[in-house]
Amino acid sequence: MGLGKLLNSPGAKRISTLSMIAEAAFAFRRGEPKIGAMLIGAALLSMRWSVVGLASEGLIRLYRRKRPLYAHQ
Repeated sequence: MGLGKLLNSPGAKRISTLSMIAEAAFAFRRGEPKIGAMLIGAALLSMRWSVVGLASEGLIRLYRRKRPLYAHQ
């Protein structure tokens, strides 16, 4: 089974989507509504295209690291 097939399997899509929804809930709880909303969008993308969802989650993580510490307070 190739990597593309594995990432686009129904189980991988489901796990990816649930993981991002859980991470979005944590972001909302931490007081980061912008990050939470972006993660919800990434979860919606991953329901259709797992690879696109994973890539967008990676970009969101980079965005979270690059912003100043005072940005989420």
